[in-house]
Amino acid sequence: MAGLGLTPYDPYAQAFFELRLSGPSWQHWLGVDRLGQDYFSRVWRGASNSLIFALAGSLSSLTLAAGLLVLERRGGPLLAKAARAWVAFGIALPAIFIGLLIATFMERSAGALTLAISLAGVPFAFRQLRVLWMELTGAAYVEASRAIGGGSWHLFRFTLWPNLLPQLVEIWKLVFAYALLELSALTYLGLAGDPNWAELGTLMREGQKLLLNDARFVLWPGLLLCALLGMVRLVRVE
Repeated sequence: MAGLGLTPYDPYAQAFFELRLSGPSWQHWLGVDRLGQDYFSRVWRGASNSLIFALAGSLSSLTLAAGLLVLERRGGPLLAKAARAWVAFGIALPAIFIGLLIATFMERSAGALTLAISLAGVPFAFRQLRVLWMELTGAAYVEASRAIGGGSWHLFRFTLWPNLLPQLVEIWKLVFAYALLELSALTYLGLAGDPNWAELGTLMREGQKLLLNDARFVLWPGLLLCALLGMVRLVRVE
């Protein structure tokens, strides 16, 4: 995320047009793209944008899924059935379709993409949270806590939460990886609105035009996307 403020050059400034498509140098570590923009700055800012919007989308998905789970568990039989039916329907809708649908009614923007990946991740997050909650609430140590008279808050704070948090982080990692891939896929299809927006999917889309002449304009954002997905595995909560 440091790429939001720490780039060697303005990633949107076409200040090096005379050096366009030049190779790496001391001044331009990854060269200059076809629009005269420093490519290292573009890729660095693109990775930051991908991380931030995928993080926002994944956290929104988990929040909405948790709210839907509360509705399903405490809203009565009718609402519970409606929630499960909505989730079953949502599983069948890919994020690309949701993105196209939102783009039809909203102006194409990073916010619209975040909304698309947030909604697309809710069914998957809901199912994972539901299974986790049912496993935890049926565990022997939870039954023991109830048997000794523990209240609802005490039960959640001291019995459920310490066991819930590490597994919740594991679910978030899956939802985040899903959101990151879907965000890059949607921007690759040109749904970002601004075709010059620095984001890894947009950079790969632009680099594809030069694939046969200079593959590095696809290679670098692709490798960085893989690296970000790999780094998610390093997140741990003890």
